[in-house]
Amino acid sequence: MTELKTKLKSWTEKLLLMMVGVIAGLLIIETFAISTGFAIPPMESWHRLFSEVYQGDARLGFKPKPNLKNFEFVWQNAGVSEVINTDSYGFRNLGRDYTTSNLYFVGDSFTWGQWVNRDKTFYGLIESELQQPVISLGVPVYGFEQYEALFRDWIVKYKPKNTVLCIFANDLHKTSLMKDFLARTTQPISWYEKTFLYQLIYNNYYSVNVIKTAGNGIRLASIRSFDRKPFNQTGGIGPDIDYLTSNTHLEVEAALSRIIDLTQEHQIKLLVFLIPSKESTYIQEYTKLFPNKIKYIETEEIGYQRLCNLAKTKDVTCLDLTEAFRQNSEGEKLYFDLDNHWNVAGHQLASRLILDILQPEKDVDSKTNVEAISVNQFPSLATHEVL
Repeated sequence: MTELKTKLKSWTEKLLLMMVGVIAGLLIIETFAISTGFAIPPMESWHRLFSEVYQGDARLGFKPKPNLKNFEFVWQNAGVSEVINTDSYGFRNLGRDYTTSNLYFVGDSFTWGQWVNRDKTFYGLIESELQQPVISLGVPVYGFEQYEALFRDWIVKYKPKNTVLCIFANDLHKTSLMKDFLARTTQPISWYEKTFLYQLIYNNYYSVNVIKTAGNGIRLASIRSFDRKPFNQTGGIGPDIDYLTSNTHLEVEAALSRIIDLTQEHQIKLLVFLIPSKESTYIQEYTKLFPNKIKYIETEEIGYQRLCNLAKTKDVTCLDLTEAFRQNSEGEKLYFDLDNHWNVAGHQLASRLILDILQPEKDVDSKTNVEAISVNQFPSLATHEVL
């Protein structure tokens, strides 16, 4: 009996020693992960971004803070970063005169130029090519509710001759992404969500089930995450699964119709510009990886078709870039690896496509003392016809 007790005591001591070693090892790993930023969850980065870059706004929900100078935002997990500079209004138009610009862009994070320096964004490249100021009213997470407010408060006020409304797939959604984003970014992150162990388990599960790598090296996300996870956990990469079967498409189309009527009332030329999701651009690879989730891509395509049909019935040019991006998807990557926004190459392609429909007139515009810009029908890409 004494010998058995001795063995049990020895085993217990060894077990406790092993547990202490494991705990000490985990603490060392956690310390390293936290100090290097390896275990920082994406939402903690967004918490920092929201608190340091954005401020609340009664009309828009939130907006970028004015007069930001060289604020660097890094999403280490995705390997992307950007340097943010804003003007006195909070937009990325530092040093540009709103009263003399005759080309405005309204949209969300694509029109903000997420992870890309302003001069490399599509509107920055267009500005360089046209040699006149171009104004971007793009803000991440904005949707049709904010678009309407921007048109009423900014486009009507400054009356540029041409305005481009940039619509992305997550604008085809039944709930306010703004409310979802605000709810997530204003509530504290649980302590366990910040641990390396949690991130390791969560990322492995998330990567296996949601993000996969295609044969061409492109990393794509299953848009199924949208029907089981809120926007703040998916990045808002696609439309709502019920967009076409609910009244959501009618609400979105009504909002677009009001924007068109407003611009026509104030004699402002409007172009509707449809941005394809990364998954739609690489549709062949997406279909192979997620064959049961192709309905999201179909919803995006049909939703875009309906918006273009509506625009054309009101004599507004609508340019869907989906096919052009698909045709150019086999060459250089057009989107970031993990993040779903355009990289520099994607912005370059978009700028070339838009410039093809921005034709300078011969007459000199008295407002800017440079050649005016008019938006004409785009001859080299097939725009949607009215059904």
